[in-house]
Amino acid sequence: MSIQNAIKSIAVIGAGPAGIACVNELVHTSISGISTLEKNIKPKNPAFEKIICFEQNSNIGGVWNFFKDPDPKLPPLSIIKSNKYNKPDEIFEKSKIPNLNKLKNTSFNHPYVTFSNKTYNDELKWGKNAAYKDLFTNIPEKFMRFSYTPYKGISKGKFLEPLISSVDVKDYLDKIIENYNLSNYFRVNSSIELIEKDQITGKWNLTIRHKPQFSKIEQWYTESFDAVILANGHCNVPFIPKIENLAEFVSKFPDVISHSKSFRNSNDFKNSNVLLCGSGTSSADLAQYLSPVAKSVTISQRSETVYEWIKNCFSQSPNIKFKPRIKKLLPESESVEFVDGTIGQYDHIILSTGYHYHFPMLNTHDDYVKIYNDNYESQSPINKIGNLYLYTFSTKDNTLATVGIPTIGLMFHAMEYSAAAVAGVFSGLKKLPNIEEQIKWDDSRTKIEKPEVPHRFQGFFTDKLQEQLLNPLFKFAPEGRTDPLTADGLNPKEVEASNPALVKAYLALQSGKFTSKDLLK
Repeated sequence: MSIQNAIKSIAVIGAGPAGIACVNELVHTSISGISTLEKNIKPKNPAFEKIICFEQNSNIGGVWNFFKDPDPKLPPLSIIKSNKYNKPDEIFEKSKIPNLNKLKNTSFNHPYVTFSNKTYNDELKWGKNAAYKDLFTNIPEKFMRFSYTPYKGISKGKFLEPLISSVDVKDYLDKIIENYNLSNYFRVNSSIELIEKDQITGKWNLTIRHKPQFSKIEQWYTESFDAVILANGHCNVPFIPKIENLAEFVSKFPDVISHSKSFRNSNDFKNSNVLLCGSGTSSADLAQYLSPVAKSVTISQRSETVYEWIKNCFSQSPNIKFKPRIKKLLPESESVEFVDGTIGQYDHIILSTGYHYHFPMLNTHDDYVKIYNDNYESQSPINKIGNLYLYTFSTKDNTLATVGIPTIGLMFHAMEYSAAAVAGVFSGLKKLPNIEEQIKWDDSRTKIEKPEVPHRFQGFFTDKLQEQLLNPLFKFAPEGRTDPLTADGLNPKEVEASNPALVKAYLALQSGKFTSKDLLK
């Protein structure tokens, strides 16, 4: 469905970098489709009358928020025994929505109140993020920001430069909120439990659960919007690959296996034999912290990593052992059998196996955003995301948009391009092509058996990113909006400039001669 009526109210779901980018673009777009963002002046005649960004947690910042207490190491044993633990809808617990009759005439100021036996941030909503205190970025600082804020070099020439810590990223996002006076557009502790389109009014009806931190009181209400933007990220629900005998092993040894999302401190693995499963950035990140304190570190790889900097790090890691994919667990001997027939015994097994794309607030049968789940049986979450034009506009209904879908190094800038396109289209200034053209683009990404970028259907090679995604998105930006990469004078290939620093940091940490505190000074 194309956009037929004027859009005046917009709900943004998620207050991480994508949600913040959306709010800032929308707030600074005039009724005539002119952007005032770069001047940091709100238009006299704004395009939108109501903009609300909903965040389920108590703080803004998305994946860059730090939670001292992590999500569970694994789903409950009962789910693991069901053998459906590799599917997001099975391990994600939806809230029980009150009878809709009780929600009639409710609002933010007049909610329907219920009481829950569960404390804030129900465990199986996987709402706590994976950030830990020692975490630092794997791309240069100049790409961990939006183009309308000057590049000042937060790292100040320190050891990590051009990389920055996760704390620096969170501070940057907080300053965006402050400097652009955006705080009034956010509602925290607010989980969107259901989004439905009213086919008569044309509006989106949201069912919202507001639960103050550490409270057992749940405040429910409904609110309607002309358009919705999904900016809820894709690092929430952990992917647990199918492993033979997992239930029996976890039942007998409940503290051995965990997902990397629950990692917080390398000292928890001191003098232990640790097995890391996965060949991506999470495994490399954890290996550099675990090597100095663990008795041994072994990495199980389904295939060789696609990242050159990780290959470089691993090639210089004589104290790290490598194994192929796990064939099965051996609970009778607390061991692991690999596909090459070798057997190993480990005190801790960390699954660095990534996350699901998941939109639990949408009815799956509506297919506004289609997740092709035929790969849940694989050893990695190779999900294809469909029914999206430029990974931004739903081809089923253009008044539903997504920001932050692609898995690329230039995430901040890509979010900025998508958010600008949404502002231009929702303001009415720019028009999307006919639905046939939108579907044609979507088919080019979904009707393929193997992704162009290995293991990433939503990925783009750096040298093709502008041509394939960013430039097409910018055609829909508001008038007066500067092309983000042009404004910065950046070349996407510069993202690889961080590779030497990543290798340097990895080797420094792995050697035990430096700690994360040394690197962050």
